[in-house]
Amino acid sequence: MGRRITAVVAAALVAVAVNFVGVVFFFRPIAEADSVGWLPPPAVGFLVYVLLSVLVLDWAIQRFGEPIKVGLVIALSQIILIVDLVLRGERGVATGAAGALLVLVTWTAMGFAYSKAFPEEGSTANRAAHGV
Repeated sequence: MGRRITAVVAAALVAVAVNFVGVVFFFRPIAEADSVGWLPPPAVGFLVYVLLSVLVLDWAIQRFGEPIKVGLVIALSQIILIVDLVLRGERGVATGAAGALLVLVTWTAMGFAYSKAFPEEGSTANRAAHGV
């Protein structure tokens, strides 16, 4: 247990350092100088988002198996970003909660649909056969 605590603390310290330096010296200067340029029509943007989401989901499932768990991990990663936006005052609490719920339901449902369409992908035997 002591090694796990050490690993968690080390990861937290690195996260603080990299995020602080990255935001102050990299992200913020770019964000302050940037402006929104051309945007595709909303329907095209949405389709690109869906395509990228499905490709990431498929890649992660091929690598790690267990489609619903993969969907949950991706959802939780996005929910952490939503929490950050709420805590920085860039989103309201109700909007953040609604966004978190929508993200959780979307990614879990995607994992569920994948598992039903390709049930053998989540199996331990299939992952072992592929060296995962």
